[in-house]
Amino acid sequence: MPVTNSATDVNAVRALAHPLRLDLLDLLRFEGPSTATRLAARVGQSSGATSYHLRQLARHGYIEEAPGRGGRERWWRYRERRTVLSAGASRSRNLLAELLSREAHALDRFLSQRSWTPEWEEAAFLQSRALRLTAAELEELRGRIEQLVAALPPGDAPDAPPDSMPVRLLTFAFPVRVE
Repeated sequence: MPVTNSATDVNAVRALAHPLRLDLLDLLRFEGPSTATRLAARVGQSSGATSYHLRQLARHGYIEEAPGRGGRERWWRYRERRTVLSAGASRSRNLLAELLSREAHALDRFLSQRSWTPEWEEAAFLQSRALRLTAAELEELRGRIEQLVAALPPGDAPDAPPDSMPVRLLTFAFPVRVE
């Protein structure tokens, strides 16, 4: 999750600390805009419960109403929201553990599926590198990665090429104590 400084981040992190909200965010991130009713069917919950959790996510800036959608139902879409997750706070550590667990399960699903085309098999990657950096250099690396990713089309780009697919991108870097 990207990082920023904001007084509302504590409450925003608390808003994420619910498994159903994380499920809803994933559906909106990777499948695009939807309604509470459609999402409720996908997650096996009532539309009332789903609607409540969607409003909580919207309140903290993780989703927003999708413009240009007609009808009586309210359409929601994912919105990139930068959040500080302090590794020192117990609640943040628990949320980080849950987010990483979800990403690990997504990677497991990818690896277990044998139906990918050769070009997708070759394009997917996992990289682990050992670097020796100062805190300032690590900060610069994060900024450069964020710039590179910001230049790419978002997951819900309406003009995406027909052969494009949603892609999960997970990056993390942290110091290692050598004892």
